[in-house]
Amino acid sequence: MDTDDSNALDNLRNLAKQLRLENLPEDKTVPIVMVPGFSGWGTPLFGAINYWGGIENIPKLLVERGYTVIVTPLGPISSNWERACELYRQLTFGKFSFFNLKTEEINDIHDVDVDYGNYFNDSSIRPRTTTTKGRKRAILYSKSQDKYKNWTWNEDNKVHFICHSQGGNTVRYLISLMSRGSADLHPKYFGTGGRDNWAISVATLGTPHNGTTIIDVLQNFFSGSTDAAIKLLARLFATISFGTPEKRFYDLQLDHWGICRIEINGKLETFQKMRERLESNNGPVSTWLKSNYNGFYDNSIEGVHDLHMKTVPTSKHVYYFSFSFHSTIPFPSRWPSWTIEAIDSFPIPLVDFIRKVLYSIPFVNIGAWIITRFLDSFGNNVGWPILLSLISVRDLTQWGTQSVANRLLREIDYNVTLPPPGKYLPRKDVIPLMLPTVYAMGGQDLTPVQKDMLGPNLGDWYLNDGIVNTESMRGPGDSIVRKISAFPTSSINSDDVRGIFWHFGVNDQMDHADEIGVFIEQDTAKSTNDMYINLAEIISRLSSSSKSPEAEEVQ
Repeated sequence: MDTDDSNALDNLRNLAKQLRLENLPEDKTVPIVMVPGFSGWGTPLFGAINYWGGIENIPKLLVERGYTVIVTPLGPISSNWERACELYRQLTFGKFSFFNLKTEEINDIHDVDVDYGNYFNDSSIRPRTTTTKGRKRAILYSKSQDKYKNWTWNEDNKVHFICHSQGGNTVRYLISLMSRGSADLHPKYFGTGGRDNWAISVATLGTPHNGTTIIDVLQNFFSGSTDAAIKLLARLFATISFGTPEKRFYDLQLDHWGICRIEINGKLETFQKMRERLESNNGPVSTWLKSNYNGFYDNSIEGVHDLHMKTVPTSKHVYYFSFSFHSTIPFPSRWPSWTIEAIDSFPIPLVDFIRKVLYSIPFVNIGAWIITRFLDSFGNNVGWPILLSLISVRDLTQWGTQSVANRLLREIDYNVTLPPPGKYLPRKDVIPLMLPTVYAMGGQDLTPVQKDMLGPNLGDWYLNDGIVNTESMRGPGDSIVRKISAFPTSSINSDDVRGIFWHFGVNDQMDHADEIGVFIEQDTAKSTNDMYINLAEIISRLSSSSKSPEAEEVQ
């Protein structure tokens, strides 16, 4: 990872200031479409927790500054294909749910029908149906709601995309489909190409442009208990998907896979029957999870490599910006000062251990007596420092994890595998839920196949923000990525500025949740809010491509 432009937020502020000095006009009427990542939601959870802002409200913050924002509630753990279809349908539906600026309430309406096309036709594993009804409308945040009542995304009504995590890859898929068309996969939505100029800009925050090793971490952890994990997941899915979509506090949007309450012989199944169906070995949860049509696969290195094969990396009509993050500190190379004190409390003193070993060897008793008298004279103050000089903190942690802890877990039938130590530890302010993932990703090695997919210039794939590897956030491996310091502020509307990922740099103060303002410290919350305000100011000064692209042939 090139960290020359290490402070991404400083670079962002500087660019916003430079564009301001250029006296470029802002067009705040172009909607900013906010696309969530893996596990993302639309309407605030429990009526209080926003995906974009946590207990704060980033869309509202932008609206107060005159911008118009669209929040899209996509399938939280779905494949990029399904999410791209949902995003297209929501933006072309012609109707929104509205955020009330006075009461801060949302009139959630579930009447969007989604068609997933022919994507699954050639697969032996497929959903029960390729359409779904009663999905949530996208949510409009605006001071001029009347102007957008019948608004539909098209060449005259362009948008900016701000994407978190998987949202960046979802939009990549969507823009590629808009560019090249795909009549064989979806004649209704993507039968016509040449429409990628409907987007002006795409900004990605913490996106796994080349995949993430968190998927490998999860697979390794549950490697000995896959069936049990599927059953546990099935029970969770049954609980949150038992009600109709409008009654769910968190909608998986996997009804077309049969992960919902269905009718059997003309009657709705009971919760017990639904749970049993979802938990069965050949049930919908197992089928969905073992397929390649889910967010787990699509966020893996292998899944994103497949995305590269299906899509164009960028559109020559669109501006691209990326932000990288990490939430780590180096694994300590030296033993801390309290090590000897801690070791002195070990149940067996070092001197007693050596004496026991020596006296167990035949014909060594006299020599052992001499050696132990020597050890008694110097005690542990001599022995332990010598031992510590022969082994590092990481080596001892590795031994304790692999040779003791994991073997003990297997012995007592805990079918999980603890990750080994790596190059990094979590920073102290990381959200507690991500402490183990930061640690595990800091030691997750790439496989030879993954290295081959990623190419020769791998970089540091241990650095991470708790969910995504920092090296993966700059931009797709098959695209051009440049430092934001080279961004031509005096000629930003020239054609050669588009179709390139302009990388703002690396922020080392935010984890994956901080990037969207969820469960963060107050100081970080201000930085997060400023990040979105400055980003909105920059993209609103960008002009759309003056050329109308012609449809390209599907490759």
